[in-house]
Formats: sequence, structure tokens, C-alpha cells
Amino acid sequence: MAKHVIIHLPRIGEDHVIWAMADDRGALTSEEQSGTLEQAAKAVEGRRSTLVLPGNDVLLAEAIVPGGSAARAAQAIPFQLEDQLADDVDSLHFAIGARGKSDNYPVAVVGRDSMDIVRDLCAQAGLRPSEIVPETLALPKFESDEMGETTWTALVDTDNAVVRLNGYKGFTTDSSMAGIMLDGAQQDLPEDATANMVVYRTNPQASMPAPENMDVETRNCDSRLSLYASGLASAPRINLLQGDYSPKTQFDKTWKPWRWTAMLACVLGAVLFAGKWLEFRALGSQVEQLDAQMADVFKEALPNSRMVRPLTQMENHIKKLSGGDFDGFTSNLSQIAASLATQPQTTLRSISFREGRFDLDLTTDAIPTLDLLKAELKKRGDLVMTVQSANNEKDGLRGRIRIE
Repeated sequence: MAKHVIIHLPRIGEDHVIWAMADDRGALTSEEQSGTLEQAAKAVEGRRSTLVLPGNDVLLAEAIVPGGSAARAAQAIPFQLEDQLADDVDSLHFAIGARGKSDNYPVAVVGRDSMDIVRDLCAQAGLRPSEIVPETLALPKFESDEMGETTWTALVDTDNAVVRLNGYKGFTTDSSMAGIMLDGAQQDLPEDATANMVVYRTNPQASMPAPENMDVETRNCDSRLSLYASGLASAPRINLLQGDYSPKTQFDKTWKPWRWTAMLACVLGAVLFAGKWLEFRALGSQVEQLDAQMADVFKEALPNSRMVRPLTQMENHIKKLSGGDFDGFTSNLSQIAASLATQPQTTLRSISFREGRFDLDLTTDAIPTLDLLKAELKKRGDLVMTVQSANNEKDGLRGRIRIE
């Protein structure tokens, strides 16, 4: 059964988290641990991970956008909610959930400054979470019965209360203020609808006031992460990794300015790689395939050029693009190509160069192969390799490494 690492960041801006492993059914499979985000990232080891943010940093709202287009809704929602927000919409990040009845969209709103801090902390720690969700939407959700009676969920500790209402609604507040907030939520219920409350306590002494007409069931909870695991396995939620903060968007922003340089670097790497391959007579059959590949890439990169001396042509073209010192670049790239040639089970997917460092995206068979590659680089010069991420995929292990 797949493992899922749940990481809770109690305060944005502080590098202290708690984490535990859970299965797909929402049960914890490891003890709760605490430490830095970097320590939590090491526990992930290619598994799916969810980062849970404090609920008081994320506002949950709703907006109606007719038409059924999610792209149109994403553009219109910030301006529909503008009157409900204290900050300028340009300083806020809006993430939307699945469209409901009557073109109703649930929305999670968080400050861009907060998202930038979280993104930078994750990058520094080497963590690439699959999801980032507010803790209000990590709580379990109870289904309404046929009589229109719904059950809300609350998590209470010594000072704070996190409450999940219907669907994607909820709030975080001081425990003493929870009663007032719940009374207002009751008034928003449809006519003839009623609400009950299940309150989970991490501290047996904790309490939360509730309206007099509300039935409340109190349950003790050993760990808030066990409650998050249950909620994340069964309840709907909004992933904050959307728009400017989606992994694809971040990759595109990094890749586009360097795509031509990287493409030409890949061609040059292929040429050098072919030269080293000639030393291995047992792999001679692959030389012809690489030559054909080189010709195809050359035509794609320089469609209007006749390939006469491809190495010289590529060098001249890269010089025109970069305008920098080429000797150090080619020497380092030669070391990388030679080291890769010793690991035939490794396939280079892409390579980029920026500010003196190479970022490689590759597929290999196992973690020990990356260690062998690191050792080869160390033998050939002063290049240092670090593994940014390693994820198991259908065709092997996909790794992202940095060499500098």
C-alpha cells in the first residue's frame, strides 16, 4: 500500500514542522516526528507528500461564475471577491476547487508573501510536496443525512480551534471566539437545516464554547496528524499549488529563458558523449544511433544550416547566444558526459546551465547508480554533484541532480 507523508507547518516563516507517514485509508503507519523541513524532506524519499498550512493564514470563500469554464473562473474570482478582502487582489493567491451546483466555486485565498515563503522554504529543504492544503480542509468531513442534518468537525488544542463546516467552508480562531463564529455559521444554513458538532481534543483540558442549540460530541485525539490523515484520505480539499505556484508553471519559468542554450548544450553533450562511447567497443552499435540522433537535433536546432562540422557550428552558435568564456564550460560538460558514459543504464532527459551550475533531469535504475555517477565525477575533476530529488516511476528512478 502506498505511503503518504503528511507534514504540518504550524507557523509560516518558521522552519519547524511535524510529520508522519500514512496509508491510503487514512491511518498513520509511523510515529509522529518533529524537526526541520529538511529533515522531513529526507523522510519523504520520493513518496507522495502533503504540506498542511495553518488555517488562520488561508481564507475560505465561495464565488459564482456562470459558464462552467475553470479558466474563466480563475480570472473572474479575484474581482468577485475583492469587496470581501482587506488586501489588494494583486497581493493574494487564489486557488479554486471543483465547480459545484449553480456554477459555485470554492476558493482558498492566501497572501502571495506567505506562499513565497513556503515555496522558498521547501526549495531550500529539497521538498517538492504533491499538495499544499490549509488545515481547515485537512480535517475529516461528515456527510449530511437525509433529514438535512449536517455534522461539522472541530480540532481544539489549548488556545486555538480549527473548524470545518459544510463542503469547503471552515475557519480557524481562538477557542474563546469559536462559539460566536459557529453561531454565525448556523445562521447561514438553509431553512430547516440543523448542524451538530464533533470536537476532537489534543489536550483533555481544552474546551470550545458552542451555541446552546447545537449537539456536541467530544472525542480525544492523540495526534492532530492522525486527524489530518483521515481527512486527506476521504474529504474534498483545495490544493494551493495552482497558477503561479503550480510545479509546471515554476518549471516553465525556469526553462523558457534557457531552452535554446540547453538544446544546443544537449547537442554538444551528445557529440562528446559519442566520442567517449567509441572507447567502448562493446557498445559500438549505439554509435550509429547517436549519430542519427545528433543529425536530427542539429536540424531542429539549426534548420537553415548544412551540417558540415557540427561541433564547430554548435560551438560558434553557443558563443553567439552566451557571449561568455567557453573553455571552462566545455571542460565541465566533457567531465559530465564522460561520467554519464560509464552508466549505460542512465538516460539523460534534459540538461540546463545557469550561473556556473548544471541541472540534469535523468532516468536510471536505482539510487546506487547515482552514487556511482557522483564518484565518477569526483575522480575526473573538482565538480560536485548533489541530488535534488529522486522519484520512482514506471520506467525506473527519475532523478534531478545539480553539478557545480
